[in-house]
Amino acid sequence: MKNQLRVKSAIIMTLLLFCCSIAFAAQTSPSIIVLSEAGFPAADTAAPSQNQLKNIFPAAHFVSVNQLETALNKDQPRLLVLPYGSAFPEQSWPSIFHFLQTGGNLLVLGGQPFTRAAYRDAAGWKLRDYSVRFIRPLMIDQYQETMGSENLTFQANSDIPLQLSPFAWKRAFSPVIRLSSVDLYKRDGATGSIDARLDPLVWGVKDQRKLTAPAIQIDHLRNGFDGGRWIFLNAELPAQFYDNPQTKNLIQNLVAAALQGSQEFTVRPVWPLYMPGESVQLELVWHLTQQPTQPLTAQISVYPEAQPSQRSILNITLPLTKPIVLPAPTNKGLWFIDAELREGNKVRAIYHSGFWIRDENYLRSGPKLTVNHDFFELNDKPLAVTGTTYMSSEAQRLYFEHPNVYIWNRDLAQIHDAGLNMVRTGWWTGWDKFCDENGRPYERTLRTLEAYLMTARKYELPIQFNFFAFLPDALGGINPYLDPNAIRRQQTLISSVVARFRDVPFLAWDLINEPSISNHLWTMRPSGDPIELEKWNQWLNQHYPDRSTLAAAWNLPMSKASATLPLPEDIDFTPRGMYVGHNSLKVYDFFLFAQDTFSNWVQNMRTAIRSTG
Repeated sequence: MKNQLRVKSAIIMTLLLFCCSIAFAAQTSPSIIVLSEAGFPAADTAAPSQNQLKNIFPAAHFVSVNQLETALNKDQPRLLVLPYGSAFPEQSWPSIFHFLQTGGNLLVLGGQPFTRAAYRDAAGWKLRDYSVRFIRPLMIDQYQETMGSENLTFQANSDIPLQLSPFAWKRAFSPVIRLSSVDLYKRDGATGSIDARLDPLVWGVKDQRKLTAPAIQIDHLRNGFDGGRWIFLNAELPAQFYDNPQTKNLIQNLVAAALQGSQEFTVRPVWPLYMPGESVQLELVWHLTQQPTQPLTAQISVYPEAQPSQRSILNITLPLTKPIVLPAPTNKGLWFIDAELREGNKVRAIYHSGFWIRDENYLRSGPKLTVNHDFFELNDKPLAVTGTTYMSSEAQRLYFEHPNVYIWNRDLAQIHDAGLNMVRTGWWTGWDKFCDENGRPYERTLRTLEAYLMTARKYELPIQFNFFAFLPDALGGINPYLDPNAIRRQQTLISSVVARFRDVPFLAWDLINEPSISNHLWTMRPSGDPIELEKWNQWLNQHYPDRSTLAAAWNLPMSKASATLPLPEDIDFTPRGMYVGHNSLKVYDFFLFAQDTFSNWVQNMRTAIRSTG
């Protein structure tokens, strides 16, 4: 009997110790860490008192500046809350940055996050001047000040499933942020991967124009800060903000959203344009950092823009077991796709996309864009161009790889309503994804351009389309201007595209944006390849009757002018080149050679365009 009692007592003690260890772990490894320091300065916002913080975050673990490093490194929280606007403890920056690098979530209340470092001396806490030193590693270049809420309408982002009560702010701060950290192509001016996504949570709106965004959400998907969600209440909050009874609910909703971590959810058609009678296949991508506790489903609604009540609704259990194929739509024109990712009955994410059903008569109607000797004309009237370069606000230069007709339709409507009258677009990068090894464009490429043009036609916006940017792509060749194989493939690409769209009246072609002569973009330097060397010497032979004439023009001894002449070196182009034994006259001739090379290339491309009729 005593032995049984001893066993029972041992079991009870073990359970008590186990429960205590769980309670202790819950206390020392909290999900939410809130910085709370008496006397800590706030910047660019009113700060909550310690009592207000405890009321807003009843379940959080409050730490002082001296405790913050341990809390972040050892307790492994899921969310860090900084309530002092632009101000943060300078001594804690290494720990904060490491926490964010490893996917930690962040909520900053007010101000321009991480621009005012706070330090403590014998007199107490002080703030350093505004600096971008700490935000640059966070891929934020700067903040730009925008309007306060006075005379603006508060509008929540309906595409973010988050309930936020209206609030007032004195001014807001919009970050200039990079959402890509990895280059996809080894060339300046190329694009990068889509590593993060920024969504405004609310806007201040006037006359149907979004003028400021005082709350934003940044989801880091890959290539740095993976899995982290940062929410900034990036505004100067008035003192009465924390006295408002709705503030607690607002901030707790932001906390709940931040704790979810980053997520990715898209539903796009495989092609952005289909022929009448073709079925539509959808691609669904989803990734959640915070694993769901209930089954995931996707509800997808498809409908023509002209008849939004005529919806086809699909309910899909995730993960997918087969492709999503829609019956062939019956109507030409623009179709929209609304998709919701649901965890049980709760909506986790919302996404919109769309596609066109080909309507050739519609595409080949619209405004007529022409040029005379001096200026553009639209419908035979002079056009004072007030336009913009535009690809996509969602995917930027990857808009041909990730086309989204819904986004184009929304953005081009805004461009039109703002009074702009022309759009400049084109291929700035990634030509290997637009055409095959012979330069012939893929059908998906042509359909994507057609869908883009159909959307522009809807808003009667003339399109100026660039085939290349900075340097023509060699398309597998050596030199983009001089290699016959490269020129032939470029001509194939351009002529194929022009032939497909030559009857579109509001479309103009631009061969190249900001051209450079070599791989050294935006500088006049040789590429240094064998083809260029050969063509350089051919050019010299054509422009000088013999090498003695060249030697006299360049002030060279005949012995140095008789063999194959090398291309100019980098030092030849420097201001001191002529004083250190190099020849500035050779540089002058190279400038002429480069101009002739570019002119010949332009003529070759124009010949390809004219060949289409």
